[in-house]
Amino acid sequence: MNNPDAPVLDRTTTSGRDRFAAAPPVTEASPALRRAGDLAAVLCDVHGIEADVHELRSGNAIVSVFLGLLAYTDGEEFWWTSPELNRAGSPLLSSAPTLPLAAEQLAGHYAILRARPATGVLGSELPLLADALLPDDADDVVPR
Repeated sequence: MNNPDAPVLDRTTTSGRDRFAAAPPVTEASPALRRAGDLAAVLCDVHGIEADVHELRSGNAIVSVFLGLLAYTDGEEFWWTSPELNRAGSPLLSSAPTLPLAAEQLAGHYAILRARPATGVLGSELPLLADALLPDDADDVVPR
């Protein structure tokens, strides 16, 4: 029987001899992951900003734009913590319903953060990628 999850064998040739290498199975990306990829592409193509895309266990996806600048999406809208402060001195939660608007606003926030020293970002309330990707029970993990 065929197993749809089994790796696909890819025939390659090395020095005149055939060998087979396993290729990972092709899976359909979630709407959130596709939308996050679209945002990363616009940030790169239009604004010259390289960003990483990660899928979260919640089903949402995250675009890591810069240290302290993480944009989340559920496949429809985007939201992130702005480096600009509210009247109480805390970062603002920002959102954008469209891809171009999200990319434009994130590019502005990126410029703000690039001008700050990294130590200022690390000591702030801005989210970090490691915190977003660690499991909820990460305090149970014992470092080796």
